[in-house]
Amino acid sequence: MKKIVFCCSFIFTLSACQTKSSETKTTDSTAVNADTVATATVPSAETLCFEEKVGKDITTVNLTIEGNKVTGSMEWLPWEKDQARGTLSGEKKGNEIVADYDYMIEGSNQLEEKIFIIEGDKLLIKSGELEDKNGKLFIKDRAKATIGQTLVRVSCP
Repeated sequence: MKKIVFCCSFIFTLSACQTKSSETKTTDSTAVNADTVATATVPSAETLCFEEKVGKDITTVNLTIEGNKVTGSMEWLPWEKDQARGTLSGEKKGNEIVADYDYMIEGSNQLEEKIFIIEGDKLLIKSGELEDKNGKLFIKDRAKATIGQTLVRVSCP
């Protein structure tokens, strides 16, 4: 009788240990999955840099893309002429970015809508006839806009 009680007691203790071990594994697994989900939902920022050289003229665009939000800078540096330097702020939808370009040129501040298209390692900048609406320049007819510049991807500084 003592052997039967001992065996039953041993089996009960062993199954209790296995249950606790299983519960611990489930809890640990849940914690790992929660960390993985939290990491996956935080968008990581991507920085891309582009440049175009035509003779001694240089145009550079640096973009930081986080989700659909885009920030960055753009410089138009023509040789021995007035330059334009400013910041970009906008949104990315698919491979198109529509951003406000807030820049200084000839000693004056200017605000202009810029439309960029990312195609592989190239950044295409659309251009067209501009019109002023409340102090901001827009492409008058987006359907008639053409690719005005093609910048290639370069290493970021």
